[in-house]
Amino acid sequence: MNSYKHSGTSGDLLYSLPIVKHTGGGKFYLHLDQINWIGKHYYGATIPQIHQSRMNLDDYKFLKPLMEAQSYISSFEILDPKQTEITHNLDNFRAPFVGHPGNYVDIYAETFGFRDSEVKRSLRQTPWLTVDQPRIIADRDIIVNRTTRWLPPTLSPIWDDWREQGLEERSIFIGLPDEHVAFESATGWKIPYQPTSNALEIAELIAGANNFIGNQSMALSIAIGLGVPYWCEARRDLPIERNECYFPEQPDGNYF
Repeated sequence: MNSYKHSGTSGDLLYSLPIVKHTGGGKFYLHLDQINWIGKHYYGATIPQIHQSRMNLDDYKFLKPLMEAQSYISSFEILDPKQTEITHNLDNFRAPFVGHPGNYVDIYAETFGFRDSEVKRSLRQTPWLTVDQPRIIADRDIIVNRTTRWLPPTLSPIWDDWREQGLEERSIFIGLPDEHVAFESATGWKIPYQPTSNALEIAELIAGANNFIGNQSMALSIAIGLGVPYWCEARRDLPIERNECYFPEQPDGNYF
């Protein structure tokens, strides 16, 4: 049986799953508490504060229900590197990713030898996440998640346009409570906050929605993985094609 290992972060890990699915799936292991080392080893710098000491036991517990809901993952376990033999080291994507030469899924494909353009397009565009029970919130068919990192320096006027179109009344916010407060302060929107306790609950809400709006985040990677139409507030300190969440020709994928 195949065995896969990853050290995180959560979005990095979720973008690896097309390769896991494509190569047959199997056991998946999370190597805990490696993020600080990764920053120094691969990037020669301290990891941004938001990620420092992440992918710990709490992160593992947060991801576990979603990971084990995928039919191609037989189990999601904590890695003991001295005891577990790994057939697919997903962390190998790190070296070619330095410099951000494209989105994660293409880089995973290149790392594992899948270089045909049609195969890479299929990996990007075929949903790789599923949930058994999408959660539908009455009259709220848009999920919003806006983190506090990688935001453009000025607020896009599209938020005002959407408000005039009535999207505010159709939306709920997922994420951290302080992110909800910051979002309402920045945009002037007033939308309900929906708490979630793990990644599967996030996926169930997104799967039950008609659209997702957000910036680079774990929630965005879930929306893309589910094949839900999305609007991504892209980073502006890089060209759009160098955003790690930029998926060219993605069905129902939009960037602003």
